[in-house]
Amino acid sequence: MAGGEPLPVGVDDDGRLPLPWLEGAMRQAQQLKLSHALLLHASGPAGQFEVAQALSQGWLCERDPQPCGRCTSCQQVRQRTHPDHKVVVPEALRLAQGWLVEDDPLLRSGAKPSRELKVDQIREAIDWSQRSAGQRGVRALVLHPGDALNAAAANALLKTLEEPPGGLRIVLTSHDPERLLPTLRSRVQRVRIALPGAEPALAWLREQGVEEGGAPLAAAGGSPVGALA
Repeated sequence: MAGGEPLPVGVDDDGRLPLPWLEGAMRQAQQLKLSHALLLHASGPAGQFEVAQALSQGWLCERDPQPCGRCTSCQQVRQRTHPDHKVVVPEALRLAQGWLVEDDPLLRSGAKPSRELKVDQIREAIDWSQRSAGQRGVRALVLHPGDALNAAAANALLKTLEEPPGGLRIVLTSHDPERLLPTLRSRVQRVRIALPGAEPALAWLREQGVEEGGAPLAAAGGSPVGALA
């Protein structure tokens, strides 16, 4: 990997989520066991990606539907080496987070990285999803953020959302579900992530080294993640 820190990838070795206010959304999403496609949404950056990663980690976990964080499968998800786990993000986000590999095309290309999830990325993910799954018979696909799907990419995804290959589970994230195609929204189960109250949010910001977090928290609409950024 080149430059920067990787995007957060699931629970830690003790099975803990990286943001304390995500437990409720995690439990709600886990209760939707029969749904093959979930949409995690909040009005701002609230930890949608972290829940998506933890959920997909749990689907592949060798020990428990609640991801243990310690088994080989959980470790592979965190290291981004699990053959049945795929995360698709826009080029700009991948570059900004340093989620690159050696001789990555983004390092060679002079073109401006796209902020969209493009149709070629979705088609490649669909091709991947149609291969045979591994030990647990499950494949986990994370699309982050779903708001970044352009029209062609969203339309390419519809058939897979309606008729997923056996064992495929999909989780999308969003800041604004109304930006998604109505035909896409109708094919997913929604899980809303609630922001923490002001006091827990300010306490979390202090843990991150932000002593005077009131003003940035207000500017970020109550989102501690947004305030930290």
